[in-house]
Amino acid sequence: MHRLLNPRRLSTLLLFVCASAVLGAENQPPSAPCSLSVSPGRTYSLNLTPFVPAPGSVAGLLLEARINGGPPLHLLLDSGAARIALDARAAARSAVAAPAESHLVGMGESPAVAARTGVVSTVDAGPLQYRDCQVDVAPRRLAGGIDGVIPISLFAGFLVRLDLPGKALDLTPYPEPGPVPFGFEPATLRDGLLFLRGAMNNAPPGNILLDTGACYSAVSRRTARLLSASLLAPTDLRGPNGPVDGGFLEGAVRFEVAGRSLTGEPVVAVDLSAFSALNGLETDGVLGYPALRFSVLTVDYRDALVRIDSAPGRPR
Repeated sequence: MHRLLNPRRLSTLLLFVCASAVLGAENQPPSAPCSLSVSPGRTYSLNLTPFVPAPGSVAGLLLEARINGGPPLHLLLDSGAARIALDARAAARSAVAAPAESHLVGMGESPAVAARTGVVSTVDAGPLQYRDCQVDVAPRRLAGGIDGVIPISLFAGFLVRLDLPGKALDLTPYPEPGPVPFGFEPATLRDGLLFLRGAMNNAPPGNILLDTGACYSAVSRRTARLLSASLLAPTDLRGPNGPVDGGFLEGAVRFEVAGRSLTGEPVVAVDLSAFSALNGLETDGVLGYPALRFSVLTVDYRDALVRIDSAPGRPR
């Protein structure tokens, strides 16, 4: 169990880590097709490395990629991101031209921040190469230790299997369409983001964003009131757009989702109303990396299906 012995110290850690919060899109041009230049009929395996923003603290998984044939970039693998996003320095190193105005959207009451967007020639990730992909360029550093984020939905041409504790991303051809396979649950797919129906403690079922790039799981302020949960202390969270008002919740929050009961402390309460409005879907919670870190996710973007399994050797 994660004990909040020193909320002030953890608040400092949040300043450092939580720049990897949810990324979305607002008033932006249509996404580029981002075409795959190799056969989707083969199986591919990509190695991942841990994102360790502080000693002994793993907050996500990194995928090494090159953009426009530039230097290797360490990108946070994020199911809560709509598109690739880089900080300005990484974009310059990769010769990314971003002539169009855009916005990055995350959590908080005023989550939109001005950014730039453009289309890059190539994105190379292991043996895979994608062409003509849209990339957002943030005006500030997203988080220490990463150059940007890369959405899992980039690999939507495959059946995606993400083994979080095993640090492996396996991509296999889709099976022929048929009945929903055992263990899969339907999801709502919005701009590459996956929302599952689920309950949090004694609150009514709601929509929960699956977000492997979130350093903490979160609940909306409305859900926090339904949980009758107290805030330990206001916390200075940070997202891609700067400070986000929020706080740690006292006690554990249990996410009942996709046939699993998942907890990952601490959990924060934040304003998700603007993010909900952007996606046209009331978002009640965010299932982040700490709650998923011992799981294997299988995602079928073609049919909007998700399966969450316990990793081998982990309790079910």
